[in-house]
Amino acid sequence: MNFQEYQDLAKRTNADLGSLRDNLIHMSMGMNTEQAEFADVLKKNFAYGKDVDYVNLKEELGDLMFYVANTCTLLDWKLEDVCSLNITKLQKRYPNNFTQVAALNRDLDAERELLEKGV
Repeated sequence: MNFQEYQDLAKRTNADLGSLRDNLIHMSMGMNTEQAEFADVLKKNFAYGKDVDYVNLKEELGDLMFYVANTCTLLDWKLEDVCSLNITKLQKRYPNNFTQVAALNRDLDAERELLEKGV
């Protein structure tokens, strides 16, 4: 499945709350909820020594992607373009690979300019 197919199929089961504002709030809350459920699996391992449930982690990532994809649909963006722009930004920030120095000394103006071109 490619990004566009996923985005189209995710839209099929997304509730419409009647306004862009309400739908974006719904998507934001959904992303927060799914991220928290992902983190909870790791917390249980970290704090309580439980085994990491990788099946559940994968499910939560899928649920998170549902909300990300539907956010893109609401804003008339292609998920593929959002992902591509993210990689372009990261390549600008870390031309060779991740370094602490590059992470601490970012050129936010140059990154913003790059992002605005991609919108």
